[in-house]
Amino acid sequence: MKGKVMLLNSEYIGAGDQTLGAEMLMTLLNSLVKRKDKPDAIILWNKAVKLMTAESTAAGPLRELEIEGVRILGCILCLQDLCIADAIKVGQAVTMDEILDLLLNNEVISL
Repeated sequence: MKGKVMLLNSEYIGAGDQTLGAEMLMTLLNSLVKRKDKPDAIILWNKAVKLMTAESTAAGPLRELEIEGVRILGCILCLQDLCIADAIKVGQAVTMDEILDLLLNNEVISL
């Protein structure tokens, strides 16, 4: 049976209003913390890697998910390009090869 991974590509979810999308993302993460059925990993790439920094309100729920065994993985290329590789407070930086392994071998939920 394949595991599940969530893929986040921005600091908000959905199309349209970014403020609403950011609120939706926080609601989703906080709800996910309370659930028993969690993904094996959450992959963050593009601007979503900003969620891994201490400045992000998402760092708290992401840390809780990490403590509960969900791997929080940020694209190292994105972290370096945004000059925040040294600023992550939750999760770990991974290469595109590691991301591809997860994407190709798991059920992917892209938000």
